[in-house]
Amino acid sequence: MNKGLILGRFQPFHLGHLALIKNIINDHLEPLICIGSSQKGRSKENPFTKSERRKMIESVLESLKCNYEIYEIPDINNYDHYVSHLKNLVPSFDVVYSGNSLVKKLFTEAGYKVIVPDMINRSVWEGSSIRQEILEGGDWEKDVPQSVVGIISDIDFEKLA
Repeated sequence: MNKGLILGRFQPFHLGHLALIKNIINDHLEPLICIGSSQKGRSKENPFTKSERRKMIESVLESLKCNYEIYEIPDINNYDHYVSHLKNLVPSFDVVYSGNSLVKKLFTEAGYKVIVPDMINRSVWEGSSIRQEILEGGDWEKDVPQSVVGIISDIDFEKLA
């Protein structure tokens, strides 16, 4: 089966990510999910560890009943080599799905087809906004899948910088 790659930090996994993965499935592709900045966690910008992010993704995809693969991609801080870095860590893929302009640029220049989906509710379903709501005790639960609410609720954020 052909594979559609999605690359994100998933800090946290939110409804926008879910919509993107559903697009991949609806296009009859197997999601190849890459957790970017996998070495980061427990900071204000990256509060969730790679294992917590993996757990969030798996909890949601379990209900979609599809084949998928998850890979952890550490940063190399070198855009010129990023695509080849990622390709060394994951199996081959056919198309990239992303609303991120840098991801689109890097993969298009490397010869990949990049699909930029319609961004639904982008101003709300954005990791930074959701992280801020979590830290401030705001109303973030509506912006993530229900299974992710439980995972996030079990984490103590008091020690974040």
